[in-house]
Amino acid sequence: MDRLRLLETFVRVVESGSFSAVAREERTTQSAISKQVQALEAQLGTRLLVRSTRRQALTEAGQLYYERCR
Repeated sequence: MDRLRLLETFVRVVESGSFSAVAREERTTQSAISKQVQALEAQLGTRLLVRSTRRQALTEAGQLYYERCR
């Protein structure tokens, strides 16, 4: 998947606050959205989000990257 598409997915996850919300909008699964964000993190070589079963939070690098994306 191209980097621009991954970046768009990341921004949508941050703004919606939910992998599941983005998945519903895309008519795909939450795990597919999570894998897209993981692919972006792998390309960048850093963790952007800290995930738990109930929520996610931006890392410091994730916050900086999000601001640049916007």
